[in-house]
Amino acid sequence: MGSRANLKSRILRLLREDEEFRYAIAGLIGLEDLRRGQAELREAVVRLTEGQKRLEEAVVRLADEQRRMWRALRYALRHIQEVSILLEDEARSMMELRLRQRGIEIRLSPLVRPYIELDIYGSDGGMTIIGEAKTRLAPRHVKMLERKLEAIMRHEPELLKGKVVKAFYALWAHPEAVEECRARGIWLNTPNVELTPLPEA
Repeated sequence: MGSRANLKSRILRLLREDEEFRYAIAGLIGLEDLRRGQAELREAVVRLTEGQKRLEEAVVRLADEQRRMWRALRYALRHIQEVSILLEDEARSMMELRLRQRGIEIRLSPLVRPYIELDIYGSDGGMTIIGEAKTRLAPRHVKMLERKLEAIMRHEPELLKGKVVKAFYALWAHPEAVEECRARGIWLNTPNVELTPLPEA
């Protein structure tokens, strides 16, 4: 028992006084590996911290860019709405003028219902005009107008008094859309000319 205590005391003294012995023991019990692992871990944490900082900076830049894009998008949408409103107003004014030139007095306005929206609607009891204003008229718009007319017939047929004239006002019309309008008897207007005639009353 005494020799064991004596050995323990000598080992502790050597650990305190003999650096080489201390490192030898540390190596045996893996402390050097632990220290090396800790150093590598510290380096990895530093790299991760730097990476996280770069990522946070990138997120801030992306958020700023997204805010700029949203502002630009809101501006573009406001502009599109303004142009659409101007186009619809122009369409109604021009079509009213062309009707007056034929001796027909019909006040045109938008028609908004829960089931439908039309840019152009008006009736004098003997004739009803329904239509849309488009910057670029495509064949699919012709079919959509037909479906809107069917919806009015189902929900409020009393809005369709007298002869029903389907109409478009377009800044530009695809040639196939012009042919569709001609084939379906749709009055197609552009700013400068009527591409298809107003159907006879």
